[in-house]
Amino acid sequence: MRVLYLFDTTDRAEAESVIEMARLGVVPTIVCQPDAPMRRHLEAAGLEVVPVRLRSKADPAAIAALRRLRRERAFDLVHAYYKIALTNYNLATLGLPRVPVVAYRGIIGNLSYWDPFSWLSFLDPRLERIVCVCEAIRQYFLHKRCLPGTRPFRPDRVVTVYKGHRPAWYQQPDARLPADLAIPAEAPVIGCVARLKRRKGIVELIRAFEQLPAEHNAHLVLVGPVAHRAIERAAADSPAAERIRLTGYRPDAAQIAGAFEIATLPSLRREGLPRAIIEAMAQRIPAVVSDAGGNPELVEDGVSGRVAPAGDVAALRDALAELLADPERRRRMGAAALARIEAQFTVARTATETLEVYRDAAGRAP
Repeated sequence: MRVLYLFDTTDRAEAESVIEMARLGVVPTIVCQPDAPMRRHLEAAGLEVVPVRLRSKADPAAIAALRRLRRERAFDLVHAYYKIALTNYNLATLGLPRVPVVAYRGIIGNLSYWDPFSWLSFLDPRLERIVCVCEAIRQYFLHKRCLPGTRPFRPDRVVTVYKGHRPAWYQQPDARLPADLAIPAEAPVIGCVARLKRRKGIVELIRAFEQLPAEHNAHLVLVGPVAHRAIERAAADSPAAERIRLTGYRPDAAQIAGAFEIATLPSLRREGLPRAIIEAMAQRIPAVVSDAGGNPELVEDGVSGRVAPAGDVAALRDALAELLADPERRRRMGAAALARIEAQFTVARTATETLEVYRDAAGRAP
């Protein structure tokens, strides 16, 4: 099967899944930004990469390049991993013979019937399949209210395929807390790595943290750019401010995260399948997450971590306190977390399930 892959940038899990599908017989042609992080890795694996600069959702130069590619080459299916690539492709192929299109979706929400570009992407009724990175996103599509006269999302049109990973990508033999964070050596660290937006539940996390028993001497490390002033204010005004670290962007974020005792992401809404929690689980770090989006699909409550209701500060506090008080429980949950990634979120499984989607989509295409 000849598949045209449409990327913007590329992450490692996406690149490795394409490489694995090539091993299973797919003949891929990959479109991505010229400076996409995994471009050289894909080329080193012997795959064809066509660099196309995507500057906007309707980029004239990109549209022209994609139209030339479609006219010159024959493909059995197109798989678009990014919305910006999908909108440009749909504009580029106006009037050309239709090829089945599969689109990837990694977030909940941000899809409006009043946005013309939504109709050039996930609301396009011609899409054969939408591949969701977690079941929560699939359910979002299935329950999305439709305008009069619009076709709802059929259950067979929206499918869930978890993105696959290899724990070795994330394990940090030199995991450490840098001296500039000034955290006592014996202090347990609760850590969150994210773009620190309001909807990530960071204010609620700070509120829960400051209510933890003082005898634990726990420290809270928030790694990532702060995208909401309320987070800075909450940290500065907290009674536990001296034990909270807002690091901003850190190039050594992976080494810092590998030194956490507990990883957390208490998102309020719109969560997909968070890579930061996958990275922690791959390093035997138990996670405390909210039940927003795909979090509970990733973390088994009471087995590989704890799951608290989104926005419930008391429940989040209790879950964190439970793990802080029991190092052996943290160890068992960390081992279970790694085992879960190794068993359920593998590159091989992603590739196999994606190929089934391709076969089904191509078979149903007009």
